[in-house]
Amino acid sequence: MYSPFALVCALALFGLSLLANGARADEIQFTNGDKLTGKVVKMKDGKLGFDSKMAGTIAVNWADVATLSTDEAVTVQLDGGEILVDKLVAGEAGTAKTAGSESVTPQTIQLANAAKLNPEPVEWRGAVIAGVDIRRGNTHENGANVALDAVRRSELDRITFGAGYSAQESMDEDEVGAHSSKRRMFGALQYDYFFSKRLYGYGNSRGEKDGPAELALRFTAGVGAGYQWIETDTLKYNTEAGLSWISENFTDDTPDNDYVAARLASNLDWVLYPGLTFFQYTRWYPSLEALDDQLVDTATGLRYKIWGNFFGESKVLFVWDTTPAEGKRQEDLSYLLGVGYSF
Repeated sequence: MYSPFALVCALALFGLSLLANGARADEIQFTNGDKLTGKVVKMKDGKLGFDSKMAGTIAVNWADVATLSTDEAVTVQLDGGEILVDKLVAGEAGTAKTAGSESVTPQTIQLANAAKLNPEPVEWRGAVIAGVDIRRGNTHENGANVALDAVRRSELDRITFGAGYSAQESMDEDEVGAHSSKRRMFGALQYDYFFSKRLYGYGNSRGEKDGPAELALRFTAGVGAGYQWIETDTLKYNTEAGLSWISENFTDDTPDNDYVAARLASNLDWVLYPGLTFFQYTRWYPSLEALDDQLVDTATGLRYKIWGNFFGESKVLFVWDTTPAEGKRQEDLSYLLGVGYSF
């Protein structure tokens, strides 16, 4: 049996270990001399996410941090792309040190040269959206649409993929059978290579079919350059300019149309407040062979969070083609409502 003295000593050591573990925490030392303890979450775009037990998760200006220490290994990405994974130890103002080990020599990090802490892994992110359109009364129609958009972003490049399909079925006049009255589909792929943090070159292609517009296939492929004006968690905006080859084939007697066009584009994603995002995408293709041949394609809408990764989406699609199929309008306007799941 254990003696009472040994039992007391064991309980005392256990209690001290609990206190020691509970006292362990990351610590920030600010340039004004203040200190804050908690947990480093991540640092991006000059903002350090820090989980403080007293104040919850807060955003700290990275420029206000004099030094910091962590009780666990963190991933530090430097401006030059170098990656360091180690515990951090407080250093002189404007620096921090890696803890090192028996086989790894500690080194000093200039905080001004740190681009990110605990950066998100490079992986595909996007959403799947589906919607329905049911009409009764003067018309008897059922419609459905589904779309997928996905982006893979790294420090050096970005891949953007999108695809969609919509169909609408109308009851025949005798209300016995049904036929397809609308069928649209598209697929698009773009690759961006970043020469600097903001400037990039791109190559893209897009194919689309539009039954109501008698468009058997419109295929575009092009190259150009873009500029990422801003890219944060709440606001992303870029513009692009380049050249594209466009080929249009029609299902009726309209002659096929192939031409070279300039391409001007802009893409905006803006989180108005948590759970509500506004987006606006525009592509303009003015022909370089005929001034009266213009193609404009836009998408404008809102995404609003429902629950978890589920969201609702309301958007307006507008297409303006100055050389449509014979007997078709130049403008095409669609209103879409749907529910999506982000990943």
